[in-house]
Amino acid sequence: MKTSRLNRFAWIFLALTVAALSAVSSNISQNKGRNNSTNATCINQISGLSQDQKDRITAMETQHQSAMNDFREKRRSTADATQKDQIRMQMNSQVESHRNAVRAILNADQQKQFDQIARNGGAQQNCGNQGKGQRASGTCNGSGAGRRGR
Repeated sequence: MKTSRLNRFAWIFLALTVAALSAVSSNISQNKGRNNSTNATCINQISGLSQDQKDRITAMETQHQSAMNDFREKRRSTADATQKDQIRMQMNSQVESHRNAVRAILNADQQKQFDQIARNGGAQQNCGNQGKGQRASGTCNGSGAGRRGR
């Protein structure tokens, strides 16, 4: 009798394990492509960019991300709400200046495309304006602040 209970328990446990693993596996495969474009930049969505424009935007983005990472570290290292707010204002200023710098190297038609990308949420929220609470690398719009500090 004990053996039959043990067998029943083992089969139930095995069935639950298989069901849980298949559910997790299914969820992973459904989300597989979701984050593939998080490294996409607006340079892939704006038509007619010259190689010089692409190089300049990429260099500006690298520098911008470095500055934003420094701001994030400063922000995380303090517990003072006033300092956090000041750092956040500096981050917002950096975002705006980066965005304006990118726009400055685009022609009028490309600026329209850039602004449209911003209104539509960008390449997986990597270009233009990010909505509150969305997280991205901040490519071309310079936010990259994510959920923290909003």
